[in-house]
Amino acid sequence: MLDYESNCIFIDKASFHINLKRNFSWSRKGARARVKIPKTRAPTHTILGAICTHGVVNICIKRPRIVPEQEANATKKRKSAGGGTSKIQPISGKGSGTSTGHYFNFVKRVLDQLDKHEQFKDYYPVMDNVPIHKNNDIRKLIEGRGYDCVYLPSYSPEVNPIEQFWSVCKSKLKREALLEEETLRLRIRDACNQILFSDLAGSFRYSTQRFDDCLNRRPL
Repeated sequence: MLDYESNCIFIDKASFHINLKRNFSWSRKGARARVKIPKTRAPTHTILGAICTHGVVNICIKRPRIVPEQEANATKKRKSAGGGTSKIQPISGKGSGTSTGHYFNFVKRVLDQLDKHEQFKDYYPVMDNVPIHKNNDIRKLIEGRGYDCVYLPSYSPEVNPIEQFWSVCKSKLKREALLEEETLRLRIRDACNQILFSDLAGSFRYSTQRFDDCLNRRPL
């Protein structure tokens, strides 16, 4: 039987960039808290992760694709000529988002890790039900390796413990300003390594406590 705290692996993605800022701050009495926000747009790094109550199973950081100047200029010309903003979606994992192929390879690496440990034999890979997660090849990969994949209800991040995990990681990342793009990967790695078992346990408890709200369709 599926149990969040004993036999589930939660897989999901998140986005990080160097302009992340804390939502709350202390200030002098009678004065507003102020924070400097860079005006330049920061490239987004996509992070794929897999966690369980035993710890972090795998983390993969995908760097954003650097668009050549010639290609960027061509895109601007198409927009100005009324060509719209549509573009060919990447299938090789080189785009700024997460392609099906990139996600497939990450899930495969997670399953490789699970296969190395007997205690993970009957675990359930759990994901939200966005289209990229429900790709037939990904489902066949999971089931072909002897696992049963589970999809969470739509619009229910509160019942997904890895969402709380990403929140804690971003909170740790926001404590100090990132001055250079090159430091982002190291800071993400350090933030993930700083997650305590108690943090993970708290994330899993929080999500299980929201089951009733989800089942009764109360706002989460």
